[in-house]
Amino acid sequence: MRDRVGSRRGVMRWSLGLHVTLLLLIAVGVAGAVLALLWLLLGRPYLASAGPLKPSETYDAIKIALTVVAGVGGVVALVVAYRRQHFSEAADLREHAIAMTTRFGAAAEQLGSEWPAVRMAGAYAMARVADDWSEERQTCIDVLCGYLRMPHDPNPPEETDRLTVWRREREVRVTVLRLIAAHLRDGALVSWQGCDLDFTGAVLDGADFRGVRFTGGDVVFVNVVVAGHDKDQVVFDDVEFAEGSSVYFRSAEFRGGDVRFHRAKFTGGWVTFDGARFTGADVDFHDAKFEAGEVHFEDAEFAAGLVDFTGASFQGCKVNFAEYRVEIRYSMAGPARFTGGTVDLSAVADFSDPPRFGLTNPPLGLLLPDGIQAADLPQ
Repeated sequence: MRDRVGSRRGVMRWSLGLHVTLLLLIAVGVAGAVLALLWLLLGRPYLASAGPLKPSETYDAIKIALTVVAGVGGVVALVVAYRRQHFSEAADLREHAIAMTTRFGAAAEQLGSEWPAVRMAGAYAMARVADDWSEERQTCIDVLCGYLRMPHDPNPPEETDRLTVWRREREVRVTVLRLIAAHLRDGALVSWQGCDLDFTGAVLDGADFRGVRFTGGDVVFVNVVVAGHDKDQVVFDDVEFAEGSSVYFRSAEFRGGDVRFHRAKFTGGWVTFDGARFTGADVDFHDAKFEAGEVHFEDAEFAAGLVDFTGASFQGCKVNFAEYRVEIRYSMAGPARFTGGTVDLSAVADFSDPPRFGLTNPPLGLLLPDGIQAADLPQ
């Protein structure tokens, strides 16, 4: 934004005389070019001298001269109005930037408050700044995500006083996630779709991404800890992973609670659970549709809990649990490991394009549809 304002200021440094002279030269050049073109189109007629000017011709010449003078005056007035407008726009930009910077600082200060209610107000304030300040929207989103990345114990403490503090902080974090999700749904007053979201290392023990649409940018859940408590859930119901999106659950730990991807649609994005550890959570892909794009589970460990694909349809998406070559690292990621958890594919709705496992014998914990053998799966 500063560069744009600076370029405007550079234009404004031109003197009024230089502006007028430049426009007059342009006008004369255009007029000359038009007259020359007309002369050529008329067959280059001979322009003979007619002798002394008659009184009527003199009057016509005076009228033309006055018209030219009026035109010059119009050009000057136009240049003055043009410069005034640009000065006004530059001033408005400066005032807007100053006002938004002030609001941004106030919201950031609230987010750093020791009082949970003030932090929650800061989250709402920062979201409003992001809505109103398109030039720095990504920065505001980065601040909100940065708040979620700060340390937070995934396990509620036993002491009453500490538990109260923990619950208040958790509510602030759930509010931040709710604000972000609301801007990722179709129909949001201001859309954040396509922006980068970095939740690296965050603790998710209650998040509702229901109905959001990932359409672009990098959405990073790398190293997150999913640890639901009681009826708390992390919900991705009806989410669409659309063309252009890159969503990373790399090395995430699904420790407990329910994680739902009910009716999720994989329609062209790139989603990876590579290196993730499923150590106790129930992860449900009920009625999910894997139609396009890629979903990766290589090097994931299924140590406990259940990953359930009941009612899911595999109709074109490349779903991979097998060994995978990581081009950017020139290395191989090993196949998924089954060390105690369960991946249930026994009740899928459509198995037209089944996942790739690279197996000849199904490991304990992998449940396949009736009549399907591990050797029948793509290698």
